[in-house]
Amino acid sequence: MLQLLLAIVILSGILICGLRRVKLLVLSFAFQSLAITFICIILGYNTKEIHYYIMGLLTLIIKVIIIPYIINKSTRYLKVKRELDLIINAVNSFVLSGFFIIIVCAFFRNYDNTYLKTAVFLALVGGTLMIGRKKAITQMIGFLTIENGIILFEMSVVKLSLILEAWMALEVLVLALLMGIMIFNINKTFDTINTDYLSNLKE
Repeated sequence: MLQLLLAIVILSGILICGLRRVKLLVLSFAFQSLAITFICIILGYNTKEIHYYIMGLLTLIIKVIIIPYIINKSTRYLKVKRELDLIINAVNSFVLSGFFIIIVCAFFRNYDNTYLKTAVFLALVGGTLMIGRKKAITQMIGFLTIENGIILFEMSVVKLSLILEAWMALEVLVLALLMGIMIFNINKTFDTINTDYLSNLKE
């Protein structure tokens, strides 16, 4: 069951890497976070450790419900449906995600740790989204994807304290709220959320 959920996480990462419609990107991210929620619950049941349940609950509330709601509300207000002007086009993004899988499997071929491999893959996907997209909303989804990778990395390497886990989850929520506010203000001031235009500003 855990391997199936990790496969779902990888599949959602591939979709996130290449999709252009913001609504589908958000849905893929929420689905990915839901799979991680179930992973936490199963690990909690298997290990009898309560911190997995807490992390799963925080992931469910913040990443499956609250953050997708914030992003969807922002896209409706800004009337952003898809990203048209990509630095890395959709086809190349899908090819790149497949290349990432090959690299991760080759680099970690001596490690029998699927959590670690999936975590590195999500970090690469999130980084690609942040570099290969121009709109602040899709870049934020890239950052959140990296954070999902950090959760899986934690499961594979080290067990953090419950307080630190809760702090990390709440920090992501605060950053998402701040990003939403920034996107509204940027669009109001410059009539765009394309970060390319912002890089051309001079003092």
